[in-house]
Order: sequence, then structure tokens, then C-alpha cells
Amino acid sequence: MEADFTDDREGGAPAGSRDASRKVGVLIALHGHGDSPSSALSWGRRMVPPDWEVVAPSSGRDSAGEQSWFASGPRGANDSDLRSSMSAVEAVVQSAALLGGRVVLAGFSQGGALALAMAWRGTRADRVISVCGFLPEVDELDTHCDSVAPSPVFVLGTDRDGVVPAFMGADAAALFDSVGHPVESLTVSGTHRVDADVAATAGQFVTRDLDLGPWISLGLPVDRVEAVDEFVTAPAISALARHYEDLGFHGAYVTDHPAPDTRWLAGGGHHALEPVAALGVAAGATTRIRLHTNVYVLPYRNPLLAAKALSSIDVISQGRLIAGVAAGYVRPEFTALGSDFDSRGAQLEEALRVMPQVWSGAEFAGESQRWSARSVVSLPATSGPPLWVGGNSRAAMRRAVTLAQGWSPMPTPAGSGRGLRTTEIVNESGLAARLAEARELCESSGRSAPLTICFVPFSLAGYLADPVGGLAPMVEEIDRLRQIGVDWFPLMVPGGTRCRGLRSRCRSGGRVGSLSA
Repeated sequence: MEADFTDDREGGAPAGSRDASRKVGVLIALHGHGDSPSSALSWGRRMVPPDWEVVAPSSGRDSAGEQSWFASGPRGANDSDLRSSMSAVEAVVQSAALLGGRVVLAGFSQGGALALAMAWRGTRADRVISVCGFLPEVDELDTHCDSVAPSPVFVLGTDRDGVVPAFMGADAAALFDSVGHPVESLTVSGTHRVDADVAATAGQFVTRDLDLGPWISLGLPVDRVEAVDEFVTAPAISALARHYEDLGFHGAYVTDHPAPDTRWLAGGGHHALEPVAALGVAAGATTRIRLHTNVYVLPYRNPLLAAKALSSIDVISQGRLIAGVAAGYVRPEFTALGSDFDSRGAQLEEALRVMPQVWSGAEFAGESQRWSARSVVSLPATSGPPLWVGGNSRAAMRRAVTLAQGWSPMPTPAGSGRGLRTTEIVNESGLAARLAEARELCESSGRSAPLTICFVPFSLAGYLADPVGGLAPMVEEIDRLRQIGVDWFPLMVPGGTRCRGLRSRCRSGGRVGSLSA
């Protein structure tokens, strides 16, 4: 059995050696049988805020050479293996507790079984999550913990799990409940994997009762193609992305305009590097910051090609991608790319349905008027990045609620809706009304997973025009928008050169970031 407590950065120092005053949370992610720690690291990142540590210990290997926490049959476990794994992981938990923040133990499948066994025996983890797990049966499993306060447990199953049926988790939850152990149990739509919705649902349990955010995603200026050396080379992108991460920002985003025409550019449009290429450079230069497409226009692309491109970034970055996507609105760009502008909404919905199936690692077959896939398997499999749908219309809101994990509406000055081909949101009260509508749609559609909201502050333009005078109003607005339900804020950094740095400090909601002044 191997279990090394290192942080989630390649080559990083032991997480327990970090400054305990930070008091960030730590999630310890236990992989399933035959999976790798890297897979647990990826889905673990989906469950936690972007400033948390994620640690993915490695199990030993069974007689077949597979990663395994214990030798097992359909439900049982080798007693010696189980105790050994529990002791090793508990040592990781105790090291994580030195950081001073919340410690969450989460496991998938066999890792979920191990997490439940540790909760039953007693663990210092503040919370325990089992996804597609079960309580392993052994000849002499320790009696239920009575010497320490029991850690609240969340048992999360999926309704189409053909490996560990949901009733096995429900049975475990009932046993915990029978001895008065705090436990919650939920079965959601899904198969035997930690997809984006399952991870987001678990994430609600991870951070319950914590005041978190705001989360800031800063634009990488890869649209500044007139200043190649300054902004759009690999050294430039790497330097900026590392700087964003070092300063404590939570995301770095890029835009998407593969074929803008000169008329649109003359009217205020812009070029941009290809998003996957730019984020690939940023991924290699960083270890923690989220990589954010804001937005990736899916109707420009075949959905299987888009799925492969996005999953490639997700795998390279070990689960750090946020896939902001949209239908697009620049008609000449559609024409240049050979895509049908008038069917872009249908194409977007098609892609939102197809991509998660492709990411599952299972064989995919399907067809539309534009493509036909007989038997495609896209590997390596990924838990699937969260999809945030851009656009202000009710159709965009509906797609976000029913087919994605987040909604990214945008501020639109009065009179601009027609040109942008979207519903206008001109002030904070208008945004509040739309968010209330989104919550109602979540309730009426039976959505159980949280819906992330990403929105550009109305005051961003004022800040860019006057970084000194505009900073405080923007920070104050971000606080107000948090109160009405906005989670993420895409911002831009003013300045004509990288070397100006990102100097002045701003505070909002107890979180400190840096923006150029």
C-alpha cells in the first residue's frame, strides 16, 4: 500500500508543510479499483473551491496489477488489506488537519467503500463522501466509533450504475442512520462515474455552511495579436498564467474568434488565439489555477472534435478546465467556417448532449445531418469538465439548467441586444430578476445539482478606463452581485505591457486578489 501525502501540484512540497494560517480546505480523493490517483485528482477538483488543496493518495496493487485498496469480492473485503488502507489514509487525514481548514474525505467506488469504513470506525475528517460506494463486509469490522464525534457522511449513488447499484449505498446509509450517525443519502441520474453533475452535487456537501468566494477569472490577453511578443507567445502566456496563479486568482480565461471579418473587427471586434492551444500553454505553466474558455463557440465545430479538444486540455491539466460554451453571434464567422448560422442553437444543444457521452469512455454511436459516428471511443476518459452555457436568452438559461453545470449571462448596454443577438441585461436589478427566473427553472425542472453563475461586473469598463478610481466601485459591485447569487467574475487587466505587473491590492468578501493600477 502506497499513500503519499503530497499536494496536487506536480513535484510539490508536502501539503502539510504549508503555512497553516492559510486554513484552506483539503479534499482527500480516493480512487476506485483499477483507477489511478490522477483520475481521483481530476474529479476531486470538481468537488471543491479553486483555492482548496486536493490530495489523491495511491493505493497498492492487487494480484492482477490493478490499483486496489483491498482484495474484495462483490461486497466483501480482506480484513487485513482494509485495515492497512484505513490506517494509511487516516495518516493522510491527520496530516491534512494540520492546515487548520476543513478536511473532507471523498471516495469513488472501492475508494468510496474505504471512506465509509473509515467513517464507521471513526476518522478525523470533518466530512466523508462516498460516490457509487458501499460498506465493505469483513469478518470482524470494528464496531461503530463511540470515542470520537462521528463525521457527517454523504452517500451519493447513481440510478444507472451497473457496477455498484445505488441500493448498496442506500443500505450503508441506513446502517449509519440506525446507530444515530449523521448521514445523508441521495441517488441522482448517472452511471458508474463521477461526472460533472455528480461532482457538483457532492461539492454542496463539501462546502456547506462556509462563506466562500468570490472567484475571479482573469483574461489572458491572447486577443492582443498586434503585440505578439508581449502577449501571444508561449513565454508571454506562461508568464501571465503563472503570475495570475501566484497572486491567488482562481481562473485564467481565453476567448474564441477563429475567423473574424474585417468589418466586424473595425466595429470593435477582436482576434484571439485558438483557445485550446492557448490554454495548453497555460496548463503547462501552472498547477492550480482553473483554465476557462469564455467562451468556446461549439457550433463552429463538429461536436466530437470539440469533445476531443476540450478533454485534451482537461486531461493535460488534471481536471482544471471550465468549459464555457455558447452558440455564437457573428454571422460572417459562421459563413467563413462553413457552419449554419440559423441552426446554431440546435447545434449547441446537440453538442451539449453528445460531449458528456463521449467523455465517459464508453463506446459512442450517433448521427445528425452533419456527421455520423459508428463506434467511437474517446480516450483517455475524463470525468468531464463543467459546462457553463453563455448567453442571456431564455433558451440559453434553459440549456444551462437542463444540459450543463453553469450559466454565463453577460451585461449588455441598452440598445446592444440586437447586435449581440441576445436579451439585454442592463443593470443589477435586471440581473437579479433573471437569476430568480433561473432558480425557478431549476426547481420546476427537478434539478438537484447546483447551477454556477458567472457574470462580468457592469463596472468593469469603468475600471479598465480608470484603474485607480474604478477599482473600489468594482469591488463593491462584486460584493453586491455575490449576494444575489453570482459565483464567478471574469475580469480583464488593464495595461499595454506584461511588465507593469498586477500590483494594487483589492479586497472583497475576505478574499485578496491583485489587479493592475
